[in-house]
This record gives sequence, C-alpha cells and structure tokens, in this order.
Amino acid sequence: MKSVFPAWSCDQPDKRRAVWHGLLKPHKIAYRMRVEYTEPLLPEGRSPLFLQPLVEVLDPPLKPRFGNSEGSLPHVYIAHPRTDRAGPFLCLFDDDANEWTPDDRLSDTTIPWASNWLSCYESWQLTGKWFGTGKHIRSETDSRDPDAAALERYHGTTSIAALTRYDFSSP
Repeated sequence: MKSVFPAWSCDQPDKRRAVWHGLLKPHKIAYRMRVEYTEPLLPEGRSPLFLQPLVEVLDPPLKPRFGNSEGSLPHVYIAHPRTDRAGPFLCLFDDDANEWTPDDRLSDTTIPWASNWLSCYESWQLTGKWFGTGKHIRSETDSRDPDAAALERYHGTTSIAALTRYDFSSP
C-alpha cells in the first residue's frame, strides 16, 4: 500500500489487523477514508463477505436520497457481520462472484474500487441513478439502468474516473 499510496497512514492495532486512513478524490470532493483489514485465521468455510476489508467514508458523511428507486444509499452495508460498528461500509464487489480474495492487494483492488464507488456515488447524488455495476436494487422492470449498461458495454467500466483517466489518488 505504501508504495502506491504513500500519503495514506497505517495503524496496526494488533498482529492481524491494519487500518489505513487517506484521501480519495474521484472528482471535486475529497473524501477521508478508513480501510480496515483483518488477516483471516482460518479462511476455509468463511464467505468473502466476512473476509473483505471494511471500507468507510469518514468525511464528508454520505448523504442518503430517501425514496430513491435505487435505495436511499445504494451499495452499502449498514451492518457488517465482522463488526459491531454501525456503517455504512462500502460494498465494492460481488462476494458470490469471487471478485476479491485475501490474496489480492488492497492497493490494486480495494482502493481503486472505493474510488470507483465514490465516482458512482457523486453521479448518483446528481442524477438519482447508480451508474455502477454489481448487484443492487432493480427498477420495477428488473433491469439495469440502460445508461450504466451502455457505459460498461462500450468502455468496460462505469467509472467516470477511469473513463477520463483521472488520477484518483491525488487529494
């Protein structure tokens, strides 16, 4: 992590756990983030949901859109099985699709995915539509938003940061 995100600080509360703090700025807003990872003792039989890093936006607080067809705050866990702390924790991957394992580097997966999530969040705040991929609440027709599907089909991503090649690591 330090070689890719040198401005991020890291604390190690115990032998198995590390907590990183840093800024991500996918567009105009800089977000102060917290990423906690606990090395699993026995990964056999544990779901990826239980093993994944906990990713939180500390500041500015995420703002819900009550009554939104995508949900009041899409792609988050309000409660997480690994902690008693209240969320929201970002949902960054589909745990049923094996998109992440404990062997993956956080600097290659979790942090870029968090930046992508924030990009989708900022767009959702403006439009009311979640342009990201993954499982989420569907509309009445049970289909993805056509704009999000088109972005992914033509560009391979729905991330505005990736489409514009924006450096998401600079505050």
